[in-house]
Amino acid sequence: MIIAVDGPAGAGKSTVCKLLAEKLGYVYLDTGAMYRAVAWAAAQSSISLDDPGSLEEKLPLLPLRFTLQNGGLQVTYKSQILEKELRSPRMAQKASEVSRHRAVRLFLTQWQRHLASTGNVVAEGRDMTTVVFPHAPVKVFLTADLRTRARRRHAEYAAKGENIDYSQVELQMQKRDEEDSRRALAPLRPAPGAFVLNTAGLDLEGVLSRLLEHIAEKTHGSEGPDSKIVGNTH
Repeated sequence: MIIAVDGPAGAGKSTVCKLLAEKLGYVYLDTGAMYRAVAWAAAQSSISLDDPGSLEEKLPLLPLRFTLQNGGLQVTYKSQILEKELRSPRMAQKASEVSRHRAVRLFLTQWQRHLASTGNVVAEGRDMTTVVFPHAPVKVFLTADLRTRARRRHAEYAAKGENIDYSQVELQMQKRDEEDSRRALAPLRPAPGAFVLNTAGLDLEGVLSRLLEHIAEKTHGSEGPDSKIVGNTH
């Protein structure tokens, strides 16, 4: 069972998807962390993100490994578990850069499909519903206006001790929105049939409640543990 969730930065995807996975007993697949990991690993190996040929050639040789552990994604580089290394604003921008390369997308799409084949997942990203899991039984697109999303992201950085001016956060987010929606390769957009939910004006519980209702509707009458799990959330 795959629940695929897309949307722009700051729409609340990560927090909601983590809670949704916990609520359903699924695994949370943070695909954005996978792009950050490739960008981080490329920097460690002195691979330029402006050299597609070199990146494609060396990508399979990077000592990166992705596994699902304890309800979520674990990224290792050699024997090092990557966590805070992937969460800086700089890595967010580098992830946007590396995601433009077809070789990287194909590489990570294969990984993402492999990971999802091992169990029930809530997969969150920017092309989960359109490219990676177009046949997912539940497809969701979370969104909100730019100001709402920028405020949320600024608060997240502040909570982590990152001292970044709000206007800089909003400008970076606006740039990322334009890049993601206009790129030729896997542009950010709602998939046909996706449940589009504007999270502006909704608190976390409100968003979670709407998603659980939608999942229950989509899986109503299905057999097996998935329908039981959804039923138990009400």
